[in-house]
Amino acid sequence: MTDRHVVTIQVAGRPAAFATAHEKPWKDAVRSAIAASGVQPQDARFAVRLEFRLAAARNANEVWDLDNLIKPTLDAMEGVFGIRAWRGTLQPADDRVDRIAAVKRLPRAGEVPGATIDVWVIEPD
Repeated sequence: MTDRHVVTIQVAGRPAAFATAHEKPWKDAVRSAIAASGVQPQDARFAVRLEFRLAAARNANEVWDLDNLIKPTLDAMEGVFGIRAWRGTLQPADDRVDRIAAVKRLPRAGEVPGATIDVWVIEPD
């Protein structure tokens, strides 16, 4: 299999973990960044690399598990993956993501909290 790079998306905002009060603003930021990128949904298999730039914790309870950062981010990527074909609440077709690489870190000098999202289409040889 080969991969074809589709888009690099820069998301500014405070990354949020799944099932937290900040999840909706984070998903909104991801959706806005995807819309601004001009990418269109594709019927394909995907590989995704996520690099989260985390803001300093506001309190001792504010910690980020990498897996809980990934879920709301992928859940907001219908602008890339399209909508899942099924009956029920509309959901992104993130079931077509076959590979994920993810890292989290503090922002470097001059960077803002957010994420860099790279997406590839996996094309059969």
